[in-house]
Amino acid sequence: MSQLPNGLAAHPMAQLENRHENFVQPLIASACFRLTIPDVPSLPSGQPDAYAMYQQTTANFQWLIAYGIEHQVRLRALGSNWSFTKVGYSDGGIIDTTALQLSFGLQASMVAPAYPRRAEDLWFTQCGSTIIGLEDRLERQGKSLRASGASNGQTIAGATSTGTHGAAFGTGAVHDTVVGLHLVCGSDRHVWLERASYPVASAALTDWLGVTEVLRDDELFNAAVVSFGSFGFIHGMLLEIEDKFLLEDYSAKRVLYDAGLQRAMTQQDFSGLTAALHLPPVTPTHWPWHFQLIVNVHQIDLSGTDAERAPYVRIYYHTPFRPDYPRHADPTGYTYGDDTMGIINVVLDTIGNAVPALVPALVNKLYPIALEDTNGTAGTMSETFGNTNIRGKAASAAIGLNALDSPRVLAEIVALNAEHHFPGIAALRYVKGTQATLGFTRWPVTCVLELDGIESDLTHAFFQKCWDRLEAVGIPYTLHWGKINFNLTAPRLRQLYGAAAVESWLQARFQLLPDAATRAVFTNQFMENCGLDQDPAALPA
Repeated sequence: MSQLPNGLAAHPMAQLENRHENFVQPLIASACFRLTIPDVPSLPSGQPDAYAMYQQTTANFQWLIAYGIEHQVRLRALGSNWSFTKVGYSDGGIIDTTALQLSFGLQASMVAPAYPRRAEDLWFTQCGSTIIGLEDRLERQGKSLRASGASNGQTIAGATSTGTHGAAFGTGAVHDTVVGLHLVCGSDRHVWLERASYPVASAALTDWLGVTEVLRDDELFNAAVVSFGSFGFIHGMLLEIEDKFLLEDYSAKRVLYDAGLQRAMTQQDFSGLTAALHLPPVTPTHWPWHFQLIVNVHQIDLSGTDAERAPYVRIYYHTPFRPDYPRHADPTGYTYGDDTMGIINVVLDTIGNAVPALVPALVNKLYPIALEDTNGTAGTMSETFGNTNIRGKAASAAIGLNALDSPRVLAEIVALNAEHHFPGIAALRYVKGTQATLGFTRWPVTCVLELDGIESDLTHAFFQKCWDRLEAVGIPYTLHWGKINFNLTAPRLRQLYGAAAVESWLQARFQLLPDAATRAVFTNQFMENCGLDQDPAALPA
Protein backbone atom coordinates (compact mmCIF):
# COMPACT_ATOMS: atom_id res chain seq x y z
CA MET A 1 0.00 0.00 0.00
CA SER A 2 1.29 3.47 -0.87
CA GLN A 3 1.86 6.03 1.87
CA LEU A 4 -1.36 6.90 3.63
CA PRO A 5 -2.66 10.47 3.86
CA ASN A 6 -1.81 12.65 6.85
CA GLY A 7 -4.23 11.67 9.62
CA LEU A 8 -4.91 8.11 8.49
CA ALA A 9 -3.22 4.96 9.79
CA ALA A 10 -3.47 1.27 8.97
CA HIS A 11 -5.39 -0.63 11.65
CA PRO A 12 -5.38 -4.25 10.46
CA MET A 13 -7.96 -6.54 12.06
CA ALA A 14 -8.93 -9.99 10.79
CA GLN A 15 -12.06 -9.93 12.92
CA LEU A 16 -13.87 -7.80 15.47
CA GLU A 17 -15.91 -8.87 18.49
CA ASN A 18 -18.55 -6.42 19.67
CA ARG A 19 -18.38 -4.99 23.18
CA HIS A 20 -21.21 -7.22 24.42
CA GLU A 21 -19.41 -10.33 23.11
CA ASN A 22 -22.41 -11.80 21.31
CA PHE A 23 -20.95 -11.88 17.81
CA VAL A 24 -17.65 -11.82 15.94
CA GLN A 25 -17.44 -10.04 12.56
CA PRO A 26 -14.79 -11.32 10.08
CA LEU A 27 -12.97 -8.47 8.33
CA ILE A 28 -10.48 -7.81 5.54
CA ALA A 29 -7.47 -6.80 7.60
CA SER A 30 -5.87 -4.68 4.89
CA ALA A 31 -9.07 -2.61 4.54
CA CYS A 32 -9.19 -1.53 8.19
CA PHE A 33 -7.97 1.97 9.06
CA ARG A 34 -7.85 4.37 11.95
CA LEU A 35 -8.45 8.08 11.57
CA THR A 36 -6.04 10.13 13.68
CA ILE A 37 -5.57 13.81 14.42
CA PRO A 38 -3.82 15.22 11.31
CA ASP A 39 -0.44 16.86 11.77
CA VAL A 40 -1.12 20.51 10.87
CA PRO A 41 0.65 23.81 11.61
CA SER A 42 -0.20 25.66 14.78
CA LEU A 43 -1.87 29.05 14.94
CA PRO A 44 -0.04 32.08 16.38
CA SER A 45 -1.72 31.26 19.69
CA GLY A 46 0.11 27.94 19.73
CA GLN A 47 -3.11 25.94 19.29
CA PRO A 48 -3.39 23.49 16.36
CA ASP A 49 -5.29 24.89 13.38
CA ALA A 50 -8.68 23.22 13.88
CA TYR A 51 -9.86 24.37 10.46
CA ALA A 52 -6.92 22.65 8.74
CA MET A 53 -7.39 19.48 10.82
CA TYR A 54 -11.08 19.27 9.95
CA GLN A 55 -10.48 19.85 6.24
CA GLN A 56 -7.79 17.17 6.14
CA THR A 57 -10.06 14.67 7.89
CA THR A 58 -12.81 15.31 5.32
CA ALA A 59 -10.24 14.61 2.60
CA ASN A 60 -9.28 11.40 4.44
CA PHE A 61 -12.89 10.23 4.48
CA GLN A 62 -13.02 10.86 0.73
CA TRP A 63 -9.78 8.90 0.27
CA LEU A 64 -11.34 5.98 2.11
CA ILE A 65 -14.37 6.00 -0.18
CA ALA A 66 -12.08 6.05 -3.22
CA TYR A 67 -10.15 3.12 -1.69
CA GLY A 68 -13.38 1.18 -1.18
CA ILE A 69 -14.48 1.79 -4.76
CA GLU A 70 -11.09 0.88 -6.23
CA HIS A 71 -10.75 -2.32 -4.20
CA GLN A 72 -14.46 -3.16 -4.31
CA VAL A 73 -14.54 -3.49 -0.54
CA ARG A 74 -17.26 -2.48 1.88
CA LEU A 75 -16.48 -0.02 4.66
CA ARG A 76 -18.15 1.20 7.83
CA ALA A 77 -17.18 3.71 10.48
CA LEU A 78 -16.70 2.27 13.97
CA GLY A 79 -17.35 4.14 17.17
CA SER A 80 -17.49 2.41 20.54
CA ASN A 81 -18.46 -0.99 19.11
CA TRP A 82 -21.62 -0.95 21.22
CA SER A 83 -24.37 -2.56 19.10
CA PHE A 84 -25.79 -6.01 19.75
CA THR A 85 -26.42 -6.42 16.00
CA LYS A 86 -24.35 -6.12 12.84
CA VAL A 87 -26.38 -3.12 11.67
CA GLY A 88 -23.31 -0.88 11.59
CA TYR A 89 -20.65 -3.46 10.72
CA SER A 90 -19.04 -4.46 7.46
CA ASP A 91 -17.59 -7.71 6.21
CA GLY A 92 -14.91 -5.61 4.50
CA GLY A 93 -13.11 -2.86 6.42
CA ILE A 94 -13.77 -1.02 9.66
CA ILE A 95 -12.76 2.62 10.09
CA ASP A 96 -11.98 3.60 13.69
CA THR A 97 -13.24 7.18 14.24
CA THR A 98 -12.82 7.50 18.00
CA ALA A 99 -9.96 10.04 17.73
CA LEU A 100 -12.28 12.56 16.05
CA GLN A 101 -13.51 14.57 19.02
CA LEU A 102 -13.33 18.20 17.95
CA SER A 103 -16.38 20.06 19.26
CA PHE A 104 -17.34 23.68 19.76
CA GLY A 105 -20.20 26.07 20.38
CA LEU A 106 -21.45 28.24 17.54
CA GLN A 107 -20.91 31.96 17.13
CA ALA A 108 -24.00 33.99 16.24
CA SER A 109 -22.65 34.55 12.72
CA MET A 110 -22.73 30.79 12.10
CA VAL A 111 -26.47 30.52 12.74
CA ALA A 112 -29.22 31.05 10.16
CA PRO A 113 -31.28 34.20 10.84
CA ALA A 114 -34.49 32.12 10.80
CA TYR A 115 -33.28 29.74 13.52
CA PRO A 116 -35.85 30.08 16.34
CA ARG A 117 -33.53 29.60 19.31
CA ARG A 118 -30.26 31.10 20.57
CA ALA A 119 -26.84 30.49 19.02
CA GLU A 120 -25.67 29.29 22.43
CA ASP A 121 -28.17 26.41 22.17
CA LEU A 122 -26.17 24.83 19.34
CA TRP A 123 -23.05 22.65 19.57
CA PHE A 124 -21.02 21.14 16.74
CA THR A 125 -19.10 17.92 17.22
CA GLN A 126 -17.10 15.44 15.22
CA CYS A 127 -18.43 11.90 14.97
CA GLY A 128 -16.02 10.25 17.43
CA SER A 129 -17.02 12.20 20.54
CA THR A 130 -18.66 10.03 23.18
CA ILE A 131 -21.92 11.07 24.78
CA ILE A 132 -20.39 11.11 28.26
CA GLY A 133 -17.41 13.11 26.99
CA LEU A 134 -19.65 15.69 25.35
CA GLU A 135 -21.78 15.97 28.46
CA ASP A 136 -18.75 16.47 30.71
CA ARG A 137 -17.44 19.23 28.46
CA LEU A 138 -20.82 20.93 28.15
CA GLU A 139 -21.49 20.88 31.88
CA ARG A 140 -18.20 22.63 32.56
CA GLN A 141 -19.56 25.45 30.39
CA GLY A 142 -22.99 25.54 32.01
CA LYS A 143 -24.74 23.62 29.22
CA SER A 144 -26.13 20.11 28.70
CA LEU A 145 -27.25 17.64 26.09
CA ARG A 146 -31.02 17.43 25.80
CA ALA A 147 -31.37 13.61 25.63
CA SER A 148 -29.38 10.56 26.59
CA GLY A 149 -29.38 6.80 26.70
CA ALA A 150 -28.68 4.90 29.90
CA SER A 151 -25.09 3.83 29.17
CA ASN A 152 -23.14 6.66 27.62
CA GLY A 153 -19.90 5.23 26.29
CA GLN A 154 -21.33 5.30 22.75
CA THR A 155 -19.98 7.75 20.21
CA ILE A 156 -22.50 10.40 19.27
CA ALA A 157 -22.65 9.24 15.64
CA GLY A 158 -23.12 5.59 16.59
CA ALA A 159 -25.79 6.38 19.17
CA THR A 160 -27.83 8.65 16.92
CA SER A 161 -27.50 6.47 13.82
CA THR A 162 -29.06 3.46 15.55
CA GLY A 163 -31.79 5.22 17.54
CA THR A 164 -30.44 5.34 21.11
CA HIS A 165 -33.38 6.59 23.11
CA GLY A 166 -33.43 6.96 26.91
CA ALA A 167 -36.82 7.82 28.47
CA ALA A 168 -37.38 11.53 27.82
CA PHE A 169 -41.05 11.35 26.91
CA GLY A 170 -41.26 15.07 26.13
CA THR A 171 -37.90 15.47 24.35
CA GLY A 172 -37.23 12.39 22.27
CA ALA A 173 -34.30 10.12 21.49
CA VAL A 174 -30.70 11.28 21.09
CA HIS A 175 -31.03 11.65 17.32
CA ASP A 176 -34.01 13.96 17.80
CA THR A 177 -31.60 16.60 19.11
CA VAL A 178 -29.57 16.55 15.87
CA VAL A 179 -30.35 19.48 13.58
CA GLY A 180 -27.52 19.29 11.02
CA LEU A 181 -25.26 16.65 9.46
CA HIS A 182 -21.97 16.91 7.60
CA LEU A 183 -21.98 13.81 5.39
CA VAL A 184 -19.07 12.63 3.28
CA CYS A 185 -20.95 10.69 0.62
CA GLY A 186 -18.50 10.32 -2.25
CA SER A 187 -14.83 10.30 -3.17
CA ASP A 188 -15.31 13.86 -4.42
CA ARG A 189 -18.49 14.88 -2.59
CA HIS A 190 -19.49 16.00 0.88
CA VAL A 191 -22.66 17.86 1.87
CA TRP A 192 -24.26 19.80 4.68
CA LEU A 193 -27.76 18.47 5.36
CA GLU A 194 -30.53 20.01 7.47
CA ARG A 195 -34.32 20.32 7.37
CA ALA A 196 -35.84 22.99 5.12
CA SER A 197 -38.53 23.45 7.77
CA TYR A 198 -35.91 24.11 10.46
CA PRO A 199 -33.00 26.17 9.08
CA VAL A 200 -30.03 26.30 11.39
CA ALA A 201 -26.62 26.89 9.74
CA SER A 202 -25.42 30.03 7.99
CA ALA A 203 -22.77 30.17 5.29
CA ALA A 204 -20.21 31.05 7.97
CA LEU A 205 -20.50 27.53 9.42
CA THR A 206 -20.70 25.61 6.14
CA ASP A 207 -17.77 27.63 4.77
CA TRP A 208 -15.72 26.76 7.85
CA LEU A 209 -16.56 23.08 7.29
CA GLY A 210 -15.44 23.43 3.68
CA VAL A 211 -18.87 22.46 2.36
CA THR A 212 -19.97 23.86 -0.99
CA GLU A 213 -23.12 21.71 -1.37
CA VAL A 214 -25.81 22.62 1.15
CA LEU A 215 -29.00 20.54 1.12
CA ARG A 216 -32.06 21.71 3.00
CA ASP A 217 -34.65 18.98 2.67
CA ASP A 218 -36.86 17.43 5.34
CA GLU A 219 -37.18 14.01 3.70
CA LEU A 220 -33.43 13.68 3.10
CA PHE A 221 -32.60 14.73 6.63
CA ASN A 222 -35.23 12.54 8.28
CA ALA A 223 -33.90 9.53 6.38
CA ALA A 224 -30.21 10.23 6.98
CA VAL A 225 -30.38 10.92 10.72
CA VAL A 226 -31.13 7.23 11.47
CA SER A 227 -29.31 5.35 8.72
CA PHE A 228 -26.69 3.29 10.66
CA GLY A 229 -23.75 4.42 8.52
CA SER A 230 -25.27 3.58 5.14
CA PHE A 231 -25.56 7.13 3.74
CA GLY A 232 -21.81 7.82 3.83
CA PHE A 233 -19.45 8.84 6.60
CA ILE A 234 -20.90 11.24 9.17
CA HIS A 235 -17.98 13.57 9.81
CA GLY A 236 -19.79 16.02 12.07
CA MET A 237 -23.18 16.91 13.45
CA LEU A 238 -24.90 19.90 14.94
CA LEU A 239 -26.79 19.29 18.19
CA GLU A 240 -29.36 21.36 20.00
CA ILE A 241 -28.36 21.71 23.64
CA GLU A 242 -29.73 23.64 26.60
CA ASP A 243 -28.65 25.27 29.85
CA LYS A 244 -27.34 22.82 32.44
CA PHE A 245 -30.18 21.36 34.47
CA LEU A 246 -30.84 18.85 37.21
CA LEU A 247 -32.88 15.66 37.16
CA GLU A 248 -34.61 15.12 40.50
CA ASP A 249 -35.34 11.48 41.28
CA TYR A 250 -38.79 10.37 42.45
CA SER A 251 -38.76 6.59 42.61
CA ALA A 252 -39.98 3.65 44.62
CA LYS A 253 -39.01 0.00 44.57
CA ARG A 254 -42.61 -1.14 44.75
CA VAL A 255 -45.51 0.71 43.15
CA LEU A 256 -48.81 -1.15 42.80
CA TYR A 257 -49.70 -1.97 39.23
CA ASP A 258 -53.07 -0.27 39.50
CA ALA A 259 -55.17 2.04 37.35
CA GLY A 260 -53.04 5.04 38.33
CA LEU A 261 -49.83 3.42 37.10
CA GLN A 262 -51.48 2.19 33.92
CA ARG A 263 -52.79 5.72 33.25
CA ALA A 264 -49.21 6.95 33.56
CA MET A 265 -48.12 4.28 31.06
CA THR A 266 -50.74 5.11 28.47
CA GLN A 267 -51.23 8.86 28.89
CA GLN A 268 -48.22 10.08 30.92
CA ASP A 269 -50.72 11.27 33.50
CA PHE A 270 -48.86 10.93 36.80
CA SER A 271 -51.62 12.13 39.10
CA GLY A 272 -52.24 8.56 40.25
CA LEU A 273 -48.59 8.25 41.34
CA THR A 274 -48.42 11.41 43.44
CA ALA A 275 -48.82 9.60 46.76
CA ALA A 276 -46.66 6.57 45.91
CA LEU A 277 -43.73 8.67 44.63
CA HIS A 278 -44.34 11.86 46.67
CA LEU A 279 -44.43 13.86 43.45
CA PRO A 280 -44.24 17.64 43.75
CA PRO A 281 -46.55 19.99 41.82
CA VAL A 282 -45.70 20.61 38.17
CA THR A 283 -44.54 24.17 37.43
CA PRO A 284 -43.03 25.84 34.34
CA THR A 285 -39.55 25.20 35.77
CA HIS A 286 -40.16 21.85 37.48
CA TRP A 287 -41.76 19.12 35.41
CA PRO A 288 -41.65 15.36 34.69
CA TRP A 289 -39.00 14.58 32.06
CA HIS A 290 -38.21 10.84 32.29
CA PHE A 291 -40.52 7.89 33.04
CA GLN A 292 -39.70 4.20 33.32
CA LEU A 293 -40.69 0.94 34.96
CA ILE A 294 -38.41 -1.98 35.77
CA VAL A 295 -40.30 -5.24 35.92
CA ASN A 296 -39.44 -8.69 37.19
CA VAL A 297 -41.58 -10.69 34.74
CA HIS A 298 -41.15 -13.78 36.92
CA GLN A 299 -42.99 -12.27 39.89
CA ILE A 300 -44.99 -9.19 38.90
CA ASP A 301 -48.59 -9.01 40.14
CA LEU A 302 -50.71 -7.50 37.38
CA SER A 303 -53.81 -7.43 39.58
CA GLY A 304 -52.42 -4.43 41.44
CA THR A 305 -52.94 -5.88 44.93
CA ASP A 306 -49.60 -7.41 45.97
CA ALA A 307 -47.02 -4.75 46.90
CA GLU A 308 -44.28 -7.38 47.26
CA ARG A 309 -44.60 -8.19 43.54
CA ALA A 310 -44.99 -4.66 42.21
CA PRO A 311 -42.73 -2.92 39.66
CA TYR A 312 -40.02 -0.39 40.34
CA VAL A 313 -41.04 3.05 39.03
CA ARG A 314 -38.88 6.10 38.42
CA ILE A 315 -39.77 9.62 37.32
CA TYR A 316 -37.13 12.32 36.89
CA TYR A 317 -38.22 15.94 37.16
CA HIS A 318 -36.36 18.48 35.02
CA THR A 319 -35.43 21.53 37.10
CA PRO A 320 -32.93 24.42 36.79
CA PHE A 321 -29.43 23.75 38.05
CA ARG A 322 -28.57 24.83 41.57
CA PRO A 323 -25.31 24.06 43.41
CA ASP A 324 -26.84 22.79 46.66
CA TYR A 325 -28.68 19.74 45.35
CA PRO A 326 -28.77 16.37 47.20
CA ARG A 327 -26.33 14.29 45.16
CA HIS A 328 -26.51 10.58 44.36
CA ALA A 329 -24.45 8.44 46.72
CA ASP A 330 -21.75 6.26 45.24
CA PRO A 331 -23.36 2.88 44.49
CA THR A 332 -22.44 -0.04 46.71
CA GLY A 333 -23.30 -3.72 46.62
CA TYR A 334 -25.78 -4.97 44.05
CA THR A 335 -26.80 -1.66 42.52
CA TYR A 336 -26.71 -1.11 38.81
CA GLY A 337 -27.83 2.34 37.81
CA ASP A 338 -30.47 3.17 35.26
CA ASP A 339 -29.58 0.43 32.78
CA THR A 340 -31.49 -2.85 33.22
CA MET A 341 -28.57 -4.66 31.64
CA GLY A 342 -26.86 -4.05 34.97
CA ILE A 343 -28.89 -6.62 36.86
CA ILE A 344 -27.94 -9.20 34.24
CA ASN A 345 -24.32 -8.18 34.77
CA VAL A 346 -24.82 -8.86 38.48
CA VAL A 347 -26.22 -12.29 37.64
CA LEU A 348 -23.27 -13.08 35.38
CA ASP A 349 -20.75 -11.80 37.89
CA THR A 350 -22.38 -13.96 40.56
CA ILE A 351 -22.72 -17.27 38.74
CA GLY A 352 -20.68 -16.77 35.58
CA ASN A 353 -22.09 -17.73 32.20
CA ALA A 354 -24.92 -19.56 33.85
CA VAL A 355 -27.27 -22.24 32.75
CA PRO A 356 -30.12 -20.00 31.52
CA ALA A 357 -32.72 -21.92 33.51
CA LEU A 358 -31.04 -20.75 36.73
CA VAL A 359 -31.41 -17.06 35.91
CA PRO A 360 -35.09 -16.48 36.88
CA ALA A 361 -34.49 -17.76 40.41
CA LEU A 362 -31.43 -15.56 40.80
CA VAL A 363 -33.29 -12.55 39.40
CA ASN A 364 -36.03 -13.16 41.99
CA LYS A 365 -33.40 -13.16 44.71
CA LEU A 366 -31.43 -10.12 43.54
CA TYR A 367 -34.22 -7.92 42.19
CA PRO A 368 -35.32 -6.42 45.54
CA ILE A 369 -31.78 -5.49 46.57
CA ALA A 370 -30.27 -4.59 43.21
CA LEU A 371 -32.46 -1.58 42.51
CA GLU A 372 -30.95 1.77 43.34
CA ASP A 373 -32.49 3.67 46.23
CA THR A 374 -31.93 7.16 44.82
CA ASN A 375 -35.30 8.68 45.69
CA GLY A 376 -34.88 12.28 46.82
CA THR A 377 -31.52 12.82 45.13
CA ALA A 378 -30.67 14.77 42.00
CA GLY A 379 -27.95 14.94 39.40
CA THR A 380 -26.85 16.51 36.16
CA MET A 381 -27.10 14.50 32.97
CA SER A 382 -23.55 13.15 33.34
CA GLU A 383 -24.16 12.21 36.96
CA THR A 384 -27.51 10.57 36.21
CA PHE A 385 -26.53 8.67 33.07
CA GLY A 386 -22.87 7.92 33.60
CA ASN A 387 -22.96 4.10 33.60
CA THR A 388 -20.62 2.93 30.84
CA ASN A 389 -19.61 -0.46 32.27
CA ILE A 390 -20.24 -3.48 30.09
CA ARG A 391 -20.21 -7.15 31.01
CA GLY A 392 -20.07 -9.49 28.05
CA LYS A 393 -22.24 -12.49 27.22
CA ALA A 394 -25.43 -10.49 27.69
CA ALA A 395 -28.27 -10.11 25.20
CA SER A 396 -30.74 -7.28 24.81
CA ALA A 397 -33.77 -6.67 22.61
CA ALA A 398 -35.86 -3.50 22.59
CA ILE A 399 -39.38 -3.41 21.16
CA GLY A 400 -40.98 -0.11 20.22
CA LEU A 401 -44.73 0.17 20.92
CA ASN A 402 -47.46 2.74 20.98
CA ALA A 403 -47.60 3.84 24.63
CA LEU A 404 -51.35 3.19 24.54
CA ASP A 405 -50.61 -0.52 23.98
CA SER A 406 -47.99 -0.87 26.73
CA PRO A 407 -50.17 -2.40 29.52
CA ARG A 408 -51.59 -4.95 27.09
CA VAL A 409 -48.13 -5.84 25.80
CA LEU A 410 -46.75 -6.23 29.31
CA ALA A 411 -49.58 -8.64 30.10
CA GLU A 412 -48.75 -10.63 26.96
CA ILE A 413 -45.05 -10.83 27.91
CA VAL A 414 -45.84 -11.94 31.46
CA ALA A 415 -48.21 -14.63 30.12
CA LEU A 416 -45.58 -15.75 27.64
CA ASN A 417 -42.98 -15.95 30.39
CA ALA A 418 -45.29 -18.28 32.35
CA GLU A 419 -45.09 -20.68 29.41
CA HIS A 420 -41.41 -20.17 28.47
CA HIS A 421 -39.22 -18.71 31.22
CA PHE A 422 -37.15 -15.76 30.07
CA PRO A 423 -33.61 -15.71 31.52
CA GLY A 424 -33.68 -12.01 32.24
CA ILE A 425 -35.60 -8.91 33.26
CA ALA A 426 -37.67 -6.20 31.56
CA ALA A 427 -38.01 -2.43 31.54
CA LEU A 428 -40.45 -0.04 29.94
CA ARG A 429 -39.20 3.41 28.96
CA TYR A 430 -41.29 6.16 27.41
CA VAL A 431 -39.92 8.36 24.62
CA LYS A 432 -41.34 11.16 22.51
CA GLY A 433 -41.94 10.09 18.92
CA THR A 434 -39.43 10.89 16.19
CA GLN A 435 -39.54 12.47 12.74
CA ALA A 436 -36.79 10.10 11.55
CA THR A 437 -38.11 8.04 8.64
CA LEU A 438 -36.93 4.72 10.08
CA GLY A 439 -36.66 5.81 13.68
CA PHE A 440 -38.11 2.98 15.73
CA THR A 441 -39.67 5.40 18.27
CA ARG A 442 -42.35 6.14 15.70
CA TRP A 443 -45.51 6.70 17.81
CA PRO A 444 -46.40 10.08 19.37
CA VAL A 445 -45.17 8.61 22.65
CA THR A 446 -43.33 5.33 22.17
CA CYS A 447 -42.94 2.75 24.91
CA VAL A 448 -39.66 0.90 24.53
CA LEU A 449 -39.99 -2.54 26.08
CA GLU A 450 -36.46 -3.69 26.88
CA LEU A 451 -35.76 -7.38 27.48
CA ASP A 452 -32.30 -7.95 28.91
CA GLY A 453 -30.98 -11.45 29.49
CA ILE A 454 -27.92 -13.62 29.22
CA GLU A 455 -26.66 -14.56 25.76
CA SER A 456 -28.15 -17.99 25.04
CA ASP A 457 -30.37 -19.89 22.63
CA LEU A 458 -33.14 -19.74 25.25
CA THR A 459 -32.96 -15.93 25.33
CA HIS A 460 -33.09 -15.66 21.54
CA ALA A 461 -36.00 -18.10 21.44
CA PHE A 462 -37.91 -15.94 23.92
CA PHE A 463 -37.29 -12.84 21.80
CA GLN A 464 -38.72 -14.65 18.79
CA LYS A 465 -41.76 -15.78 20.77
CA CYS A 466 -42.38 -12.17 21.83
CA TRP A 467 -42.32 -10.90 18.26
CA ASP A 468 -44.50 -13.78 17.13
CA ARG A 469 -47.02 -13.12 19.92
CA LEU A 470 -47.32 -9.43 19.04
CA GLU A 471 -47.93 -10.28 15.41
CA ALA A 472 -50.45 -12.98 16.34
CA VAL A 473 -52.54 -10.60 18.46
CA GLY A 474 -52.19 -7.72 16.00
CA ILE A 475 -50.19 -5.23 18.09
CA PRO A 476 -47.93 -2.99 15.94
CA TYR A 477 -44.29 -2.85 16.99
CA THR A 478 -40.80 -1.91 15.83
CA LEU A 479 -37.32 -3.07 16.84
CA HIS A 480 -34.29 -1.11 18.03
CA TRP A 481 -31.71 -1.06 15.23
CA GLY A 482 -28.76 -1.52 17.59
CA LYS A 483 -30.23 -4.35 19.67
CA ILE A 484 -31.07 -7.94 18.81
CA ASN A 485 -33.46 -7.96 15.85
CA PHE A 486 -32.65 -11.07 13.85
CA ASN A 487 -36.22 -11.44 12.59
CA LEU A 488 -35.99 -8.31 10.41
CA THR A 489 -36.57 -9.11 6.74
CA ALA A 490 -37.62 -6.95 3.80
CA PRO A 491 -41.33 -7.92 4.06
CA ARG A 492 -41.38 -7.49 7.83
CA LEU A 493 -39.67 -4.10 7.63
CA ARG A 494 -42.43 -2.86 5.33
CA GLN A 495 -45.00 -4.32 7.70
CA LEU A 496 -43.47 -2.49 10.67
CA TYR A 497 -42.90 0.93 9.06
CA GLY A 498 -45.14 0.91 6.01
CA ALA A 499 -44.03 0.70 2.38
CA ALA A 500 -44.10 4.49 1.96
CA ALA A 501 -41.58 5.08 4.74
CA VAL A 502 -39.21 2.38 3.50
CA GLU A 503 -39.37 3.68 -0.07
CA SER A 504 -38.82 7.28 1.09
CA TRP A 505 -35.69 6.13 2.95
CA LEU A 506 -34.44 4.26 -0.12
CA GLN A 507 -35.09 7.27 -2.35
CA ALA A 508 -33.11 9.48 0.01
CA ARG A 509 -30.18 7.06 0.02
CA PHE A 510 -30.10 6.97 -3.78
CA GLN A 511 -30.26 10.77 -3.95
CA LEU A 512 -27.31 11.17 -1.57
CA LEU A 513 -25.38 8.21 -3.05
CA PRO A 514 -26.30 8.25 -6.76
CA ASP A 515 -23.20 6.30 -7.78
CA ALA A 516 -23.67 2.52 -7.58
CA ALA A 517 -20.02 1.88 -6.69
CA THR A 518 -20.26 4.29 -3.75
CA ARG A 519 -23.49 2.71 -2.52
CA ALA A 520 -21.75 -0.66 -2.61
CA VAL A 521 -19.06 0.67 -0.24
CA PHE A 522 -21.75 1.56 2.32
CA THR A 523 -23.86 -1.60 1.95
CA ASN A 524 -23.62 -4.51 4.36
CA GLN A 525 -25.24 -7.90 4.92
CA PHE A 526 -27.68 -6.49 7.47
CA MET A 527 -29.09 -4.09 4.88
CA GLU A 528 -29.37 -6.84 2.30
CA ASN A 529 -31.30 -8.98 4.78
CA CYS A 530 -33.74 -6.08 5.33
CA GLY A 531 -34.02 -5.05 1.69
CA LEU A 532 -32.45 -1.67 2.42
CA ASP A 533 -29.92 -2.10 -0.38
CA GLN A 534 -32.59 -2.06 -3.08
CA ASP A 535 -32.96 0.40 -5.96
CA PRO A 536 -36.30 2.15 -5.36
CA ALA A 537 -36.81 2.46 -9.12
CA ALA A 538 -36.75 -1.34 -9.42
CA LEU A 539 -39.38 -1.94 -6.74
CA PRO A 540 -42.82 -3.12 -7.87
CA ALA A 541 -45.39 -0.35 -8.15
